[in-house]
Amino acid sequence: MLSMTTFDLIFMKFEIISIGNELLSGRTLNTNLQTICNILSKIGYTVSRSYVVKDDCTEISWALKQAISNDSEWIIVSGGLGPTYDDMTLSCTASTLDLNLELNEVALEMIVRRYESLVAQNIIDSFSITDSRRKMAILPKNSIPLKNNVGTAPGVLIKYESKNIVCLPGVPKEMEDIMIHQVLPLIGNDNRDKVNSKVLYIDGITESELSPIINEFLSNYDLYIKSHPKGISDGIYHIELVISYKSKKISESLINSILEKLITSIKIRNNIKIKY
Repeated sequence: MLSMTTFDLIFMKFEIISIGNELLSGRTLNTNLQTICNILSKIGYTVSRSYVVKDDCTEISWALKQAISNDSEWIIVSGGLGPTYDDMTLSCTASTLDLNLELNEVALEMIVRRYESLVAQNIIDSFSITDSRRKMAILPKNSIPLKNNVGTAPGVLIKYESKNIVCLPGVPKEMEDIMIHQVLPLIGNDNRDKVNSKVLYIDGITESELSPIINEFLSNYDLYIKSHPKGISDGIYHIELVISYKSKKISESLINSILEKLITSIKIRNNIKIKY
């Protein structure tokens, strides 16, 4: 796998903690990690690290301490916000950060409104706020609940020292809804330089042939280029080439011009095919 760069990717960084026994047993694919990374990369942010831990307070606390000790400004936690006994993310987070747990009235109102909506849609006949449902509104002190338009458990934002800790439900559709509609508006106003990317799909050339072409090409531009081999089929090599660049240094028109030159440089034979 070919990876070359002429600049350091020093931007707002994110770390992700995925929680759930089902993720480590192999019963469930960790699609939430993929979704969060995709969402962040599309708007120019970098995910530095990820952790996957089981539903165990010691493990959750370890991962959270690791993330806090690092240089990432945002820590996104997925899983363990529901009403059952093994949904322990918020209680473990509170104990790790030495914060008291308290009933958050805003979160409770969100939960009540959600159940009222389910009744109105004839999905359930009626509801009452049981201890299990109230549990989803018991948050670390000074937390900010994040509205869940798909499920019942609100997301949670915790400001801790210089970190922003976001706790999201593990149900994929709920996680994605809160991530897009609640979390992105909180982080999207940052004006610092971001990373944009273009992808070329190349057939008919090997990485060893591609490497000297890219090396020579990079000497003229401030880019980061990483190749991902996609295997061989019908005797043809397939490569995905990701070209990343700083948004404040390279405009859309300039990157398109650079890509045209790059494509011309790679087409050393007539049988090489490139698309993007």
